[in-house]
Amino acid sequence: MPSSALLASGIMILLPVTLAWVVVRRLGTPVRFLAWGAGTFLLAQAVRLPLLQGLTALLQSGALPLPPPAYLAVFNIAILAVTAGLFEEGARYLAYRHAIPDARSWNAAVTFGVGHGGIESILLGCLMAWQLAALPAGPDTLPWAVPFLGAVERVFALALHVALAVVVLQAITRRNLAWLAAAIGAHAAANAIGVSVLAGYGPIAAEAALGLVAVLALAVLFRLRAAG
Repeated sequence: MPSSALLASGIMILLPVTLAWVVVRRLGTPVRFLAWGAGTFLLAQAVRLPLLQGLTALLQSGALPLPPPAYLAVFNIAILAVTAGLFEEGARYLAYRHAIPDARSWNAAVTFGVGHGGIESILLGCLMAWQLAALPAGPDTLPWAVPFLGAVERVFALALHVALAVVVLQAITRRNLAWLAAAIGAHAAANAIGVSVLAGYGPIAAEAALGLVAVLALAVLFRLRAAG
């Protein structure tokens, strides 16, 4: 495995662990909010991934009609993006409502979001390390900077997850499901932007676009903190 890949994988694993430790200490929130955040991600994927596999099987078998070839890429991006937003934000909402009824503050939501985005980063870091370990050794197998793009993307994704965790909480505290709909839409849009820009302009442009999304997410995050 290239040394840069090993370092990038380590960042993807250790960064959320470090952030979780800092957040719990600085905000004084219970560790179980982190655990529930991680759990909602895992549960959402446990439902979403089999659903996507089933949908793929139905489309390939002809049980469901495929869109025209010209629209197939757009269709795939839309399905992946919308299901990610629907299942992950829906899982957050259900956890707030039924599992952690005492998580009603900005601090609690931030901790919850760090757990959700953190476990995703850890799993992807482990997966990247495992995949890159299988590559043949040699100086030309992988550009040294490529693995760091994954680490950078996880930083941006963590910012988005934390912000969306706070947005979804507004649906509970303000008793207005429009906030949940906004979180689902924002999550889907962020995923669609990343995949679309990657396909059209390459990985560096995709990370730049996701960086802008992360900046906007942080602006929303701190605006909601100021609003109480």
